[in-house]
Amino acid sequence: MSRRYRSEPIEVVTDESGAPAVFRWRGRRYAVHVIVTSWVEALPWWVADPRTGEPRTAGASGQRHVWRVEAAPRTGTSGVYDLYRIPRGRGWHWGLARIID
Repeated sequence: MSRRYRSEPIEVVTDESGAPAVFRWRGRRYAVHVIVTSWVEALPWWVADPRTGEPRTAGASGQRHVWRVEAAPRTGTSGVYDLYRIPRGRGWHWGLARIID
């Protein structure tokens, strides 16, 4: 079973390769123990451009990089999370897409 989140914002600290190492979500800090897999997804054309907030034009191709990670807070059990990153301005916007039970 999984729960989807619509662009739930998170703060991420990355390792030297750019993969998430630690993230903060809803006030809790999660340490990433394992990168299960990662992939790149094409965003649908109707999704707003993260750089401008304007709707994309037909045929425009935005992408987001997704990491499926096993992570745990300091106290509590570990879980599997899908974290994503999309370009925004000169940096990145990170979000939580899904938690897998």
